Amino acid sequence: MYVPEHFSVKDLATLHDWIERWSFGTLITSHRGRLEANQIPFLLDREKNQLLGHVAKANKHWMAMMNAEDLLVQFNGPHAYVSPAWYSQPDGVPTWNYLSVQVRGKVELVKTDSEAIDLLRRLTNTNEALYGPGWRIEDLPADRLKAMSQAIVCFRIQITAIEGKAKLSQNRSKMDRVGVSQELAASDDSQMQELSRLMMQDLRQKKDSV
Repeated sequence: MYVPEHFSVKDLATLHDWIERWSFGTLITSHRGRLEANQIPFLLDREKNQLLGHVAKANKHWMAMMNAEDLLVQFNGPHAYVSPAWYSQPDGVPTWNYLSVQVRGKVELVKTDSEAIDLLRRLTNTNEALYGPGWRIEDLPADRLKAMSQAIVCFRIQITAIEGKAKLSQNRSKMDRVGVSQELAASDDSQMQELSRLMMQDLRQKKDSV
C-alpha cells in the first residue's frame, strides 16, 4: 500500500480499533500466479495477534489460502470524495479521503468442531452485541448447528505485518481541513459524517500534541 508519511498510522491500538469497527474485510491470496479475493467477516484476537474467520466449504478459496505465496486482508473504513470548492484557496484539485488497514499473515485451519463452534460463537456474540441482547448460537438446535459447522471451513490468520493509512486532508491547511470536515458533516450520508468526525478527532490530537 502506498502510504506517504503524513497519512501513515502506526499506533497499533488505533489500527486494532479500526479493524474491529470495519471488520468485514477482503481476503486476497496469490497462489501460482492467480489472485483470488473474497469478502469475509473477521474477528480480531488482540491477545493472540490473530484474525479469525470462516468460508463456506464449497468456496475453494480456503484451499488456495493454505498454499498461498502471499496473503493479505484489506479493511476499508469510511471514504468520500473531496471537492476543491471546499478549500479556502482556489489551488486544489479533486481528491478522495479514506481510511484503510492492510494485514498480512499466515493461515492455519481450525481442525476440531469444538474450536469451530467457539469461533462462530465469538464472531456472532461480537456482532450481535452491536444491537443489544439478540440471537445466540445456542438458539440453534444441536443437529442444525452440527450441520452448519460441517458446511464451513474456519481458519486463523497469524498476523505478521499490519499497515494503516488515514488520508484526512493532512496535506492541507487547518482552515481547509475544517472546511472539508464541515462539508462532510452536512451530508445525509452517515459514512461522510463519520469521516468528518475522524478528521476533527485527528485535528484535536494534533493540537494536543503541540
